[in-house]
Amino acid sequence: MKYDTIFFDIGNTLYFYNYDFLCELLADRFEIDVGGVELADAHRRAQISVIKGGIEGLTHAELWDRTYLKWFELTGIDNEKARSIIDSIRSHPFRHLFWAHMEEGTREMLDWFRERGFKLGVISNAEGQIRRLLEHTGTYSRFDVVIDSSEVGVSKPDTRIFTLAMERMGAVPSRSIYVGDLVEIDVAGAKGAGLTPILVDRYGNNADAGCITVARAVDLPKLSMFAGA
Repeated sequence: MKYDTIFFDIGNTLYFYNYDFLCELLADRFEIDVGGVELADAHRRAQISVIKGGIEGLTHAELWDRTYLKWFELTGIDNEKARSIIDSIRSHPFRHLFWAHMEEGTREMLDWFRERGFKLGVISNAEGQIRRLLEHTGTYSRFDVVIDSSEVGVSKPDTRIFTLAMERMGAVPSRSIYVGDLVEIDVAGAKGAGLTPILVDRYGNNADAGCITVARAVDLPKLSMFAGA
């Protein structure tokens, strides 16, 4: 089957958490001395814990809060201070910078697909910062459609957000791919909307995901499905 459209998730797919930026916030505003490696490890464990606890029915804001509270708990930060930190992150004037780390080769991967005629889009559960993030990192012009859940009032895995993105793109499900990192949100939502999901499985923990997997989004052009593209 020939595909002509690829939609991407943002967090932990095209972009990754900027732990150095958070370290600076914690040190400057809260006098908390913690390293980026420790934060990254606790973040990953928090995400796994929250997902295993069940996320069905949660809004994006509720999922966001649960993850941050668990994350800071695992880092040894008490609940009261954790909530103050969360408020500081939410109100930060440059909030998009918390997710501004982009893996080397990402722009080149996007260009590879565009040069071969693929239409590219973004579908992300976020809180209004996606366009600013893409503009800050110089990738906004590479996408034909950018859907930020806070701006359209519906979040993944609700199939309506995928349908809306395809309508705006002029795409059809059978020729569209969605690339994301969460089985319960990205793979489930994409399948429900009729798109072909590809899971970014950085740690190889989802062999039973029921879809194509890659370790990194930058490896997508290597997949056999794109041979001859």
